[in-house]
Amino acid sequence: TLVLCALAATPLTASARITIVNANQAGVGFNDTTAATPVGGNVGTTLGSQRLNAFQQAAELWGALLDSDVEIRIKASFEPLECTATTGTLGAAGPANILLGFENAPLPGTWFPVALANKIAGKDLIPTAVGHINAKFNSNVGTSGCLATSQWYYGLDNQHGDKIDLVSVLLHEFGHGLGFVTLVDPASGSEFLGNPDVFEGRILDKSTGVHWDTMTDAERKASAVRTGAVVWDGAAVTAGVPGTLNGLPLLTVTDPPALAGDFAVGTADFGAALTVAGVSEDIIAAADAANADGPATTDACSQLDNAAEVAGKVALVDRGTCLFTEKARNVQAAGAIGMVVVNNVADASALGMAGDDATITIPVVSITQADGATVRASISAGVAVRMRLDPDRRSGADAEDRMLLFSPNPVQAGSSTSHWDTSAYPHLLMQPNLAGDLPHTVDLTLPLLQDIGWASAPVPEPRDAVHRVPRTVSPRAIGPRP
Repeated sequence: TLVLCALAATPLTASARITIVNANQAGVGFNDTTAATPVGGNVGTTLGSQRLNAFQQAAELWGALLDSDVEIRIKASFEPLECTATTGTLGAAGPANILLGFENAPLPGTWFPVALANKIAGKDLIPTAVGHINAKFNSNVGTSGCLATSQWYYGLDNQHGDKIDLVSVLLHEFGHGLGFVTLVDPASGSEFLGNPDVFEGRILDKSTGVHWDTMTDAERKASAVRTGAVVWDGAAVTAGVPGTLNGLPLLTVTDPPALAGDFAVGTADFGAALTVAGVSEDIIAAADAANADGPATTDACSQLDNAAEVAGKVALVDRGTCLFTEKARNVQAAGAIGMVVVNNVADASALGMAGDDATITIPVVSITQADGATVRASISAGVAVRMRLDPDRRSGADAEDRMLLFSPNPVQAGSSTSHWDTSAYPHLLMQPNLAGDLPHTVDLTLPLLQDIGWASAPVPEPRDAVHRVPRTVSPRAIGPRP
């Protein structure tokens, strides 16, 4: 059963009409009649109606920003998705079809997501299609065996606390469906059916000075794992960077002189925000028991044994076993004024840390395994650090204000390249991990869509072709990432 749900509440100033197509059968998903109490501006009185209202809210937010005279249909459902007790797919969305050579196509032989192709052509190029974007979300979240300690928040006010804010996740996934995605397989470097896509043409490898659409498969494969070298080369995004990103997060060693300098860091979704002034103190290695909570004596997975030494200092802990938030709670309880997590695997960049806990009030950053070894080698003689922001550099962007794309080594299927890098700060909508502090805005996502044609004058280049996208793109997932 498919039900069209037009957005009756869409503001008159909206420039695009987005319609949710309910693809659930009777009694499940959007049609679940389980009684629910209205929450956070969502007036639905059943579980299904609250889900649908959240979808409509996200669609209205996007519709008010987009420039298209053609209705955008999102075929949507709530259904059981891949899940375990601790990790699972929250939801996924992507273009239902991709097209090249359509009427007014601005680039020859280039794939466009159907919603954008319709906007450029000025008409629905596949009028019989149920949806231009396909979206599936996990109805089992919060049940036994599926992220049992998590819950969806269906409110529209972003006051989700420790629950998963559905509207934020929807804004992200709809962004993929509208075009924030490349069809290149980063593991092989191959293009979809041998043709470039419009997103790919804006991917620049700074180390070679070459855009992806002019590379060979082998060159794209090599580029996909060049962490820190792959950027978005688009004027709208670059113009938006200075007003969006904060200074660059750093761990600065101020003493001893032989070790003095800046260490790149990853940031956390929880804890106090870093500042330019920063937090300055000696760094002390946290010590706790090796037990069922965590087998290492350096992982801070249980109450610290050296709380007196850590109090008033910055705690150094190793990644592993327990949640990052648990480590932070333990070092904060010991009196630490900050926490630095050392990665337990070799990586070219520092680790972004997921989690949500409003009780954590100290700043938390991570450093690489190699940098952690360097700090630990000197810590017994005393190491003074400052956890800070460098106001002269932008987090998540290069010196020319071009945004870094997520390019981890090894490739992360469904995440690599089609997201902003985890180093961007504050957290952005299109980073690969769900941050608990996201507002209901689209930050640099809209400028990227403008860069690929949502606000560009098209140039005619007819060549007819259409294909259905063969895979679900970029599932929004959640997990402990200890």
